[in-house]
Amino acid sequence: MSNLKEALNPVIRIENLTKNYKLGELSICALDNVSFSVDSGEMVFIMGPSGSGKTTLINLVGGIDHPTNGTIEIIGEDIAKYTDKELTLYRKKRLAFVFQFYSLIPTLTARENVELTLELTLRKRRNISKIAEEHLTLVGLEDRMDNFPFQLSGGERQRVAIARALAKSPDILLVDEPTGQLDQKTGDNVVSLIRKIAKEKKKTVLLVTHDHELECYADRVIRLRSGQIVADDTNSLLSSTDEGTLSNAANI
Repeated sequence: MSNLKEALNPVIRIENLTKNYKLGELSICALDNVSFSVDSGEMVFIMGPSGSGKTTLINLVGGIDHPTNGTIEIIGEDIAKYTDKELTLYRKKRLAFVFQFYSLIPTLTARENVELTLELTLRKRRNISKIAEEHLTLVGLEDRMDNFPFQLSGGERQRVAIARALAKSPDILLVDEPTGQLDQKTGDNVVSLIRKIAKEKKKTVLLVTHDHELECYADRVIRLRSGQIVADDTNSLLSSTDEGTLSNAANI
């Protein structure tokens, strides 16, 4: 029955979402009555200028922050009503994050960085090394597993972060400015890789970026300004014939 429910409903459904912050006696509105949904397997970009509410939105969907008003339904459950303990379990089971600054532990190898996340999230730990190796191979790092982060390029470090996130087998991948520390070509290849693997693994992706040159990789682009959605557009440039080109991320 739950599988049928998931098939009929969007993975993410946001309704009338508002987030206000207190700054002294001032109330700052970061998100203002935002509503949208994301279907299973969709790759949706959240774009807008600095201060438009992009990161606030990702934090709310990720259960890192609490909304002032509104609902955040994830596979039919409103996480805005969750307790802190329930949010912790939600982040553990449903989500994975990819951040701008990689967030790798410098004293651990690429393999060990992935293994550590699995040790913290999986109940059955017998196959952790195998799962880590499989996902590092998936992102093209089969020859770099035993290297430390300082021995890897920026693109390689971001690929470790992608492998670490996907190894959890999440329903939703939240990606916050993944190309902010990368040059344009490497950034293109990283986002292309995220798209390729997400489509193969049928993951739902919400990706925050300010880089308009990356829009070609999105199924949809939601644009924010001053905490409000000003556009929600299907990517008319993306067609099935483009997938082979967009998926070519072998040389990061």
